[in-house]
Amino acid sequence: MNTKTSLIATAFSLALFSAANADEPVVIDLTGSTAGRSAVVAAVKALLVGESAAWAGNATENKATRQIYYGGTFNDVPVTVRMFWSGSAAGVRDISNAPQLNNSYIAADYATAGQNNSAPLAAASDETVSEIGFSDVFQTSTAFTTNTLASEVQVAVLPFVFMKNDGAPAGLTNMTPALFAALYGGLGELRLSMFTGLPADDSHTVYAGGRNDESGTRITSLANCYYPLSLGVNQYTGSGDPATLTFVGNSGYSSGGDVATLLSSTTSAGTSLVAYVGITDGGTAAGSGAGYLKFNGVEYTAANVYNGSYSQWGYLHQSTMLDLTAGTTTTDFYTALQDEITTTPGTGTLNLADMRVERAADGAAVTPK
Repeated sequence: MNTKTSLIATAFSLALFSAANADEPVVIDLTGSTAGRSAVVAAVKALLVGESAAWAGNATENKATRQIYYGGTFNDVPVTVRMFWSGSAAGVRDISNAPQLNNSYIAADYATAGQNNSAPLAAASDETVSEIGFSDVFQTSTAFTTNTLASEVQVAVLPFVFMKNDGAPAGLTNMTPALFAALYGGLGELRLSMFTGLPADDSHTVYAGGRNDESGTRITSLANCYYPLSLGVNQYTGSGDPATLTFVGNSGYSSGGDVATLLSSTTSAGTSLVAYVGITDGGTAAGSGAGYLKFNGVEYTAANVYNGSYSQWGYLHQSTMLDLTAGTTTTDFYTALQDEITTTPGTGTLNLADMRVERAADGAAVTPK
């Protein structure tokens, strides 16, 4: 075969290969914040056309630990979008350090719509490096600052709330930085009288619950209480009555949904639970009898966040290590997703454009815009 014939044959083979793979979907993996999960899921679905959905880890699609959207298109290009909600700090780590997340994402060829908690998970060979991350906190608030994110943008505001469990005393109404330090920085339990000022409440014990150290909800709550992250906290996990609680020290739940379940439990006489959650999980807990606490004497409302009087909030950050000038399907999706969340905030988030105040870092002073 002469050189010209060989080149033609090679070009033909490449054309056949390209044609055979033209319909292979682009796989885009998202990870990070559970507090921002509902808003991100809604935004992703708004960008896709003709997709099917499957999820695992919760009966409700936008509360599941994992989701996959397949069989659809973005800008007429076939795409598969996978999500694994590991927590904010973990999300920053997984974007900035780009590790292979073995057995974390639902396999790209999964094709059974609906909830399936036994869905096969992808191994490293199935391209499991996360391209897009979401976090409740700035990268500088995490332990993963060695590799600076190529893009870190604020797309929404995330309010957080302190709550008490179902059946807790009516007099338990408020959380302050001083009470937080005494409860979480002490033994993970505190007399109710510290909250109420009533000697009659000395015999009633309030227990602390919360998230693990990869959670942006926890980092934000500590920062807003002026509590140094390096000190660690003392918390309990478990289910139901405090008699069944387990002291886990600086550990905690990996999901706000688990905290909501804990807050939904009714404790025995003389005991109560307090924990911090995003407002989506807070709504779930409140629907099962949990109660909201004020923060520094101010109740949570969207208006109180917008005007600056309620300070228990942070930003939802979107990040990547991609070169956003590359013009690929994935970079175009990143930009479109940023625009969608910014202009149409979803459940659990507030609109940046409506904020009359701002802050320069997690836990920083709230100042006028």
